[in-house]
Order: sequence, then C-alpha cells, then structure tokens
Amino acid sequence: MTPSFSQPVKAVLGPTNTGKTHLAVERLTAHASGMIGFPLRLLAREVYDRVVAIKGPAEVALVTGEERIMPPGARYLLGTMEALPVTRDVAFVGIDEAQLGADPERGHVFTDRLLRARGREETMILGSASIRALVGALVPDAEIITRPRFSTLSYAGSSKLSRLPKRSAIVAFSAEEVYAIAEMLRRFSGGAAVVMGALSPKTRNAQVAMFEAGEVDYLVATDAIGMGLNLDVSHVAFASLQKFDGRRLRRLTIAEMAQIAGRAGRHQQDGSFGTVGLPQGGFTPEEVSAIEGHHFPPVPSLFWREPNPRFGSLDQLLSDLAQPPTQPGLRPAPEAVDIAVLKYLAGDMEVRARGSDFDAVQRLWDVCGLPDFEQLGAEHHSRTVFKLWQWRTSGDGSVDSDWFARRLARLDDVEGDIDQLASRIAAVRTLCFIAQRGDWIDGGAGWAEQTQALESRLSDALHAALAQRFVDRRLALLLRDAGQRGNRLPVAVGADGTVAVDGEPIGTLNGFQFKVDPVARASDHRMLLAAAEKHLRAELARRATSLAEGEDKALSLIAEPGTMPRLAWHGHIVATLARGPTLVQPAIQIDPSLRRLEPQQVQAITDRLLRFVATQLARHAAPLAAMGEAAGDLFTPPRVRALLAALTDNSGTIGRAAVEDQLDALTAEERPQLRKLGLTIGSLDIFHPLLLKPEAVRWRAALTAAQQGSPIPALPPQGAVLQKSGSQAGLAIAGFRRCAGGWLRIDMAEKLARQAHAARMQAAAPPTSPVAGGDEHQHDEAGDEAPHPLPPGFVIDPALATSLGLDEETRRALLGSFGFRAVGDPKMERWRWSGLRKAAHKRPRRKKPRKGAEAARAAVNGEMRRPASEQGKAKRRNVEKPRTDTPHTPRPRQSGRRGPSPHSPFAGLAAMLADARKD
Repeated sequence: MTPSFSQPVKAVLGPTNTGKTHLAVERLTAHASGMIGFPLRLLAREVYDRVVAIKGPAEVALVTGEERIMPPGARYLLGTMEALPVTRDVAFVGIDEAQLGADPERGHVFTDRLLRARGREETMILGSASIRALVGALVPDAEIITRPRFSTLSYAGSSKLSRLPKRSAIVAFSAEEVYAIAEMLRRFSGGAAVVMGALSPKTRNAQVAMFEAGEVDYLVATDAIGMGLNLDVSHVAFASLQKFDGRRLRRLTIAEMAQIAGRAGRHQQDGSFGTVGLPQGGFTPEEVSAIEGHHFPPVPSLFWREPNPRFGSLDQLLSDLAQPPTQPGLRPAPEAVDIAVLKYLAGDMEVRARGSDFDAVQRLWDVCGLPDFEQLGAEHHSRTVFKLWQWRTSGDGSVDSDWFARRLARLDDVEGDIDQLASRIAAVRTLCFIAQRGDWIDGGAGWAEQTQALESRLSDALHAALAQRFVDRRLALLLRDAGQRGNRLPVAVGADGTVAVDGEPIGTLNGFQFKVDPVARASDHRMLLAAAEKHLRAELARRATSLAEGEDKALSLIAEPGTMPRLAWHGHIVATLARGPTLVQPAIQIDPSLRRLEPQQVQAITDRLLRFVATQLARHAAPLAAMGEAAGDLFTPPRVRALLAALTDNSGTIGRAAVEDQLDALTAEERPQLRKLGLTIGSLDIFHPLLLKPEAVRWRAALTAAQQGSPIPALPPQGAVLQKSGSQAGLAIAGFRRCAGGWLRIDMAEKLARQAHAARMQAAAPPTSPVAGGDEHQHDEAGDEAPHPLPPGFVIDPALATSLGLDEETRRALLGSFGFRAVGDPKMERWRWSGLRKAAHKRPRRKKPRKGAEAARAAVNGEMRRPASEQGKAKRRNVEKPRTDTPHTPRPRQSGRRGPSPHSPFAGLAAMLADARKD
C-alpha cells in the first residue's frame, strides 16, 4: 500500500499564522503547472482569486462540488480535496490542512491525497506539527520543514461580552448560540458579522468583508472560522469548549482549540484568546500552556478507506469499502454518509436485483457521492440518491430535466427568514452538484449557470437578512464616529429632511428641528442627538444665513385655532409671537430648536422676523398699524390719541358705546383726523373696512392672541357675513356683532343702519314728494282722489336684510339696536326713530302723545312728543342727533352753537320739528 516516490516531497508543518498557504501559492505559480487541494470551497475560491490575479483567468481553473470553472487551456487548478483529480499530470501538487486526515467524516479523503497525489517536480504537504510523526512514517522520503508562528498568541482570561476588545471573534458551536450572541452584540455595540458552515461561500465572504471593512467590530462564528479563513482578528473568545460531533457532545481537543485560537493575530500582529461567559475561565492550565507554546499531542493515526473499490457486484463493493488498512498509522474510517446511503439502498429489492450489474453498481456508488448538503440524514437523503440512480441506469442515463427544473423553480424565492434562506441555499447546492457532473444531466452547463445564479441571489438575500437581524449599522457607525475627533464622516440632508451620516439615516431635520429616527431604540436617542449636534452645525449655520437674508415668501404666519401664533420658514416653525409693547409691536420668541445656533445668528434671525411682521402688517393691516402709530404720536391731539389707543388695543374695531364719551369730546377740528385714517364711525361700531378682510382678520387674531398670551380662537369662514354660532372671541375679532340669535358682520350691520336712516330721511322729506312713509294719495273705486289718514312711522325695506340671511326676529332686534321702534300692526312694517341713549341714563316714563295738528305733524315725522323732562333736555341739546356718522356724513361740532349744522342731513328734520312746536 505504501507508494514509492521519485520526486521530492516537502511537508511544511507548524501552527496557524506561519505562512504555509502563502508559501504553497508561491511554489505553485513558480511551476509550469500545478494544483492545490483545500478543505473548504471558500478557501479554494480565495486562493483561486489570488492565482488568477497572478496568472490570468485563462490559466487557472476552480473545481469544487458545486462550482466548476475550467478554461480549456488551464494549467493551474484549485479545488476542494474531494474534487482534486489525483491522476492529473501536473508539475506541482499541494495538500492543505493534511491533519484533517484524522477527521471522522472526511479524513479518508485527506489521507488518500497525502498518500497518492503527487506532482512531477514537487509535492508539498501543509499541516499542523501534530502529524509530524505520521508524515514521517507514511511518507519516509518527505522533507519535513517546521515553520514558527509569525506572532505571539497569549491567553487573556475570561471576559464579559460587553467588555470584549474590538476586532474580536466569538466562537460558538451551534446556530442558536451564534444567533443569541450576535443579538446581544447588536444591542450594545452595533452588531456583528456571522460565519457558519451552513452559509454559502458568497454569504460568508460578504459577512467577512463587512467585518474586514470595519462596519462591525465583532464576528460571531462556529468552528468553521478555524479552517484557513484569513481574518484581521486580534482576539478570539470561546463561548463554549464543547461541541456535538454528530455522535456525541464532547470537549474540544487541544488541537481544535489551537486551530481556532490561532485565528487571532495575523502576520506580525500579536493575538490573544480567552473565554466569554464561561465559569472559571473554561481552559485548564495545561490547555493554556499547550496553546501558547504550540505544543500539541501528536495525532496517533489517520483514517483510511479503500479509494478504488471494485464494482463487480454490490457485495464486492461493500466488502472492498470495509477493508481495513494494512499500513501502520492508519485506521478504518468511520461510516460516512455515502457508505450509510449505500448500505441503506443495498436493502432495496430493485438495487439488489441489479447487484451484479457492473455499470449499475458503479453508478450507484457514483450517485452515493452526492453530499448531504441539507443535513437530512442517510434515510431521507437516500431517496434523492435512489431517484438519481434510477435515471442514471435507465434510458439515456440522464437525470430528468423536468424534475430538475421544477425543483429549481420551487427554490427560487428570496423571501423568508435566515433559516429558510439557508435551507434553500443548501437545497440549491445539491442541484449545483448535479449540474456540475456533466454526464449526469443533459445541458449541464446551462443548468449549472442557472443554479449558481440562484445560489448567488439567495446568498445576497441571506446576507441582507443576517445584517438586518444582527447588525445595527447606524449604532456601529456612531460608536466609531464618537471616537474620531479630527475626521468627520460625511453628512447629507435629503430633500425630505432625512439626515444621513455616511449613508446611514439618523433622523430628520425639519427647518432647524432635528428628530431622531422613530424606529431607533430609546437607548440610542442620546447618541443620535449627539451625532446630529456634531454633524449638523454647518448645515444649521447655512440655514440660519438663508433665513436671515432670504425673501419674505419663505416666511409665513401659522395661525391655527387653539395654538399660539407662530412664524414659519418654509413651513417649519422658527418663532412664536408674544406680548410686546403694543398690539402692533409683538415680541419674537425664537423656537428652542434655534438655540443651538450662535448668538449673533439668533439675533439676525430675530431682526429678520421683526421686519417680516412689520411688512405683513403694512400689507394686510395697514390701518391698524396707522392707528397704532398715530396713537403713539405726540403731535396727535390727546383726545384722538385716547380713542385710537382704545381702537388699537381692541385690534381695530370697537363698539361705539364703549367710547361714546371720547367721541363726544372730540372737537370739530379733531374729528377729521379719524376720517383721514379711513375709520367708519357707525351707529353701533367704529371700524376700518379693510381690517375686516380675511388676511387682516388672521393677522389681527394672531396679534391679539400674542398680546393676551392666549391661543388663537376659531375664526369664522372667510367671506362669511352671518353666523349662527361660533367662538365669541373669534367672531368679535373678525368684526361680528351679536344680534338676536346670531352674529352679523359689523360692516353689514352698518349697511342696514344706513338703509334704515335713509328710509327715515325719505319719510322726513317735504310732503310734495310722494315718498314711502310720507303723504300719499289714495284712489277710491270711482277714481276720485280722496285724502286718507296715514299710518304712523315709515317703511324700511326688508330686502337687504333678507339678502344677508337675516330672519325677521333678528332683523327687528337689529333695527331696535339702531334706535328704531316698530309702530302699529307688525304686518304694516311701520317704524319710527326713538334714538339711542347712553346706558348710564335711565329712560323716563313715557306720557300720552299730544293730539291735534301737533300730533299729526309728529306722526308725519315719525316722532312722538317727549315728556317735559325730555323736552327740556332737547331744548338744551336742540335735538338728539342720530348716530349716522360716516366718512361721507361728517358731524361737526362748534362751541357756542346750539342745534345741528345747516349742512347736517338732519337740518330739515329739525326745522319741521320746530314748526310743529310753534303750532
């Protein structure tokens, strides 16, 4: 069994981080041709990429169970140990991790390559120093070279998970442990990369790349990390020292501990190892000493199995595979999956019936080589193997393409959790293996391309799922950024206000207010706010300048009912209006979100907002601003100033009864100043028509709320004239007056008052003009004219009140408030003027009206004779003047003169009353 060697064989042995693989690649590329076998597809792919970079893709081939890249003229081949073609004629052969010959599942393959794979010019065996004696015994002519470790590996003891140094790898031995540790690391350190044997090579590469790029500071892995993965790890922490090897739960051997711990410290960088969460540290002193000194007990033997069994019959095949080795240092390999499946199928009647058919037995053993990627167990896995064998031994010997296509389509789903995606990838790897065997299925190259594409998509989805579950990239980024003082990560603010630091969203910036991402954990809020404070200073300063120097169109008043009046910039709140020296000079309270700015920036913004308010008042409420200015002008007469101050404090409208005394006190020279300001001095209210416009009302409501320190009341709809209900404060600010059961806008009320007084004036006209309420002539049936006694009072046309929506009750109440009283039958719609009196005066008791011509004349004029006490007052005042003062009906007063002005519209009425008294 011992082969003879004519070419040199070198065994390069030593611990991890001795550069063995690097040396093998150098020797491979130094020869005209060669191949190296690796324990993992992932490692084979990594070295393949390195050799391609040196020799070019046309010169290099990759052969694994699930992947095959074979250029026609390839001179260099990299692959897994099972896929390595032992009979290929090459100049150089490398066998990596030869100590895996002691592995119960795959050890016989490594042992076979160690014994049979040779290069024409050079063969290199790479492995642990623990197989030094076995190599010397099995390959007597081999030159054994021992290489020391480049860096020091030291024991760091036990540590808490939260105290582990950065760039640490935590090793566990079950998926559940790996997931639990990764979840904990996510909560307080931003997460971890995950590496497990069940992951596809592409997923593992993506996870390792994430760790190598510094996106996360921790890596959680199974013992798959120990097989040649070159990682920038400074510390390896064991979460457990026990593993289930497929048969039993056992403690790791020292060689296994050292293989994993040796991942710490690469090249010249020292590394450390320890435990996390284990009582009493976990390692024994002897184990620590052996790992630090790289002193491992020698491997007593390697597993072996007949590599070239005979296929004369099924029994012969089983017998050859059960043959024990005859060479010292070798022992029979345990029953692997392929033999377990073969034995299970040997009991099937169809297989037994063809047990003497050479081709059938050979193909049966061939399909038993299908790896159990899905870890289903021999019985379940044998069903797929049996089906493949049936196709391979019938018809054209090809696997059913329809079955293959249906199975592939069923797996083409990138949705699901981590376990579901990993399970699909394992199933796809089975199809990949079938497709890579060119003689198993027609169109194998096309199927191989499809299966590899699907594996790639599923691997991307699995990587994304792992990152989503176990990596909080934002937290990891901010933790790393917190330690950088000079170098700041790039920050970007999107059009929607999303703030991203190095592409990772941390919240939104609305105006000057930063809000933490709502999906962030509460424990991360402080860190996110600190990051915003650090990275948004330049952006906030830019916005502050834009606000202070920008145009008015970017600013607006926010006057929503139930809130304080606020100012907004591009729709974002920047300030609140507050009580100021006067109503038209509100104070500006800067929003707290702007307090992070520099003091000079805050002052510039305050000044800009004050100018905006002044501009808007001049545009929409200029009369109010003019009133306020005139009220504060020392050159304005005191009595006018007092009246204007009252108007300004009441936001530009006021009931006449409240300022009657001030109004009466004005001189003839002072009254025109009110007209100059455009004020309407109505029967019931004093106001400016422009202040009743919607935007003016909105600003007046905001100014009033700011001055009173109360929320803005609900305002009536724009354009409304009559309201049945609503906020009394809002209606009052909008210029509405209560009348009966509703509210009427004061300018419309004044319009009704003027109509009523016009009807009164028309009734008071000379009798030669037939007017409503005056002398009229009635015609009898014969057509002869005959005088007819006139009803008392005059008619006020209800059409205007109806057009405004007033009902009869409201109309009558409103006319009564103007000083008009209904007389006679209500259906006759006759009215008389009784005048308005100050609330402080009591109305005297009314006496019976006079009779005769005097009573008739009083009836014509719509007046009843007053009591003697009233007559005395009337004589002193001449006649009571109605409140019809408007900008178009001046009411001059001159000292020393009694009675109305000859220019007054009431002069004719006063003369008629005087004539009636003489009679």
